[in-house]
Amino acid sequence: MRYTLAVILMVVGLVVGGLGILQKTLWAPDDQITATTKIDAEAPAVVVDPGMLNLYETPATLEVEGSGELTIAQAPIENVDAWVGNSASARVTGLAPEGGLTVKKQDGEAEVPNPAGADLWTSEVTGTDKVSLDWTDDANRTGFLIAGSGEPGDVKTVTISWPNHADTPWAIPLMVIGGALFVGGIVVLFFNRNSAKKEKDRRTARQERRRKLAEYGTAFAIVPVLALSACGPEELPKPEPSEAPSSAGAGVNGDQAERILDSVAQGIKAADKDTDASELKKRATGPALQQREDAYKVKKKIEKHKLPPAVANEKVVVNYTAATDSWPRMTSLITSSGDDTQLLVLTQEDPRADYKLWAQTQLVPGTELPEIPDARKGSALLDPKTKDYVVTPEKAVSNYAKALESGKDSKEAKKFEADDFSKSIWKNQAAQKESAEEGKAEVEYKYTPGKEIVAQGTAGDAAVVTGVVEAESTISPQSVDGRTGTLTLSTPQKELTGSDSTQKPVTTKTTQVMTFLVPKDGKVRLIGGLETLSGAELE
Repeated sequence: MRYTLAVILMVVGLVVGGLGILQKTLWAPDDQITATTKIDAEAPAVVVDPGMLNLYETPATLEVEGSGELTIAQAPIENVDAWVGNSASARVTGLAPEGGLTVKKQDGEAEVPNPAGADLWTSEVTGTDKVSLDWTDDANRTGFLIAGSGEPGDVKTVTISWPNHADTPWAIPLMVIGGALFVGGIVVLFFNRNSAKKEKDRRTARQERRRKLAEYGTAFAIVPVLALSACGPEELPKPEPSEAPSSAGAGVNGDQAERILDSVAQGIKAADKDTDASELKKRATGPALQQREDAYKVKKKIEKHKLPPAVANEKVVVNYTAATDSWPRMTSLITSSGDDTQLLVLTQEDPRADYKLWAQTQLVPGTELPEIPDARKGSALLDPKTKDYVVTPEKAVSNYAKALESGKDSKEAKKFEADDFSKSIWKNQAAQKESAEEGKAEVEYKYTPGKEIVAQGTAGDAAVVTGVVEAESTISPQSVDGRTGTLTLSTPQKELTGSDSTQKPVTTKTTQVMTFLVPKDGKVRLIGGLETLSGAELE
């Protein structure tokens, strides 16, 4: 029994130290926390809820496996849901026990479009058969859309992983205690071998060993309890995205705006190259489409006719995006190329559609732009009939049309600050009337405001309004006593009507897209415009 205490100390030391070593080796937690799920073969798209990639510490990795080209796109969850619409989908909503993901199924249409390259996304990544996205940002309201060609079964598995920073606080103490106990056992063993004490001392030593044995036995029993007590089940974390916004947010962010601008500019450039109206419709609509379609028709008859200017896309000067949560969406960009600064109005018909150019105006050189709302919040889209300004946006356009028709001394003209465009119009009108009178002819002008208007608020007390004016000038030959004079036609009327001369009135049409700054008080100011020839015809 002399060596009992030494043996106990050494055994306990080995056990305690071994527990510490196991916590650093075989029992050490994995480097990553991983959750995965298989996707129902009937789902053409997968939605990952906001906050899922922030359940544990980032960087997180979202990995998708499937067949063919796969895309992971991100956008505010409201936009993702709008894109999915009534289509079937699988929605990843949380963690499931034993390393799984909880998935909620939505029944609906069996197919979706291929999401790659859609203007709605703030960013995206693509890959073949396998694609992954690394995430380090806050959860906010960012959701993720996963799809392939749009067919069911393209996406087969979704996996989310996070770095595991779990530590083992007992490992080092257990190894130190175990080592100390083992060394203590060796020391006791050494002294016992060299002891030559009396029986009394031996009895005392035996009593002391019994007491210590009881103490260390208790410690031995506690160690596993301590080790096992940390192994109880933990509550799984739940996604914690930002609260849903109480008002509409910005429609287009900075990176998205640049990508959309380049796509629009390249699409229109390709259409201009071949004067291809069908190609043009892919990236233009509204007044911008009408102006270019008319210009294409004119150019086919007059080869040297200049098309409207190319879309300025060297730089986004201001992302004048609208705050909106519905469709169709309207948003604006102030862009530049060289000395040309333009205000572009863009529209998106529905969540799955590309943005198209609705209006393009060239800003007047030297224009001082008003303060624009922060692009992260967006600007308010205004009702064309709003009465919050010196005139309604609708009235601003119609007043300018009347001013062009009535002249510089009209009451409507006095409601606007002087501008070079109206001055040139009135100067040309005077010269044309004088020439017509010399040729025994009459000339009339008609300016009709269009119904399509886009108005956006600024950060100050003003609105930026873009509208359309359809202009016509009609020259009629003099008719006296049943005899009608003859008009000699020149370019472009000659080519467009197919006649060198005529005894009929000839009407030349232009389309004027105008941008105004409408204040709360004071005069309205023209800050941009683009006039294009629509055509000419004989009455």
